[in-house]
Amino acid sequence: MSITIGIYDFFSRIIPGGVFVSALLYILQKDPSLAINLANVSTLQFVILGTLSYIFGFVLTPVSEPWYRFFRPKSLYKKTIDDLGKELPTVEMNLQDMDWYTLLAFIKRHSMQMAQDVEQLNAVSIMLRNTGFSFVCFALLFAAEILFGNHVLRNIFLSIFCLLASVVLAREAVKFRTWFYRAVYQSVVALIAAPKQLSVKFLTKLPST
Repeated sequence: MSITIGIYDFFSRIIPGGVFVSALLYILQKDPSLAINLANVSTLQFVILGTLSYIFGFVLTPVSEPWYRFFRPKSLYKKTIDDLGKELPTVEMNLQDMDWYTLLAFIKRHSMQMAQDVEQLNAVSIMLRNTGFSFVCFALLFAAEILFGNHVLRNIFLSIFCLLASVVLAREAVKFRTWFYRAVYQSVVALIAAPKQLSVKFLTKLPST
């Protein structure tokens, strides 16, 4: 794994995991015996919180899947491939039955730099998706505070804000996932299609050689 992809993968896990850990710390602050003084966090505590954030970032991926499905269109991969096929009618490739991981492996065989550019879109999609689900957890916490009658107006505002933020992040996750599928398809086309198959039109004449 390259350093570039490693960094993207790292942040795609630790950012949503960090939001989720923040929700857990919010709960712990209710008990003075478990509360952590965030203004004076030791190096050891910082490392532990960072490690937990990264671990929870991995856990959130399967946990957030049912929630993510509310925003992801059915057969998103097939629909994206079909739409791209219409945009490039001169390129005949039957990729609908091939999973994107196989296509990505094919890209890696030919160009690691191209594969890195494609994988970055997927990493951002994962980060947005899991961060959005973490905001859902925060929204539920603030909703619980409302039920207990604690700072009702403030918690109503925070709950609505977190819920709206989670929806926006989920929609952005779907958008980046679509871009990822498009990038996979277009990269394969760029690697195997003949130049005459690509619908490229030059607005100016190329200099003669």
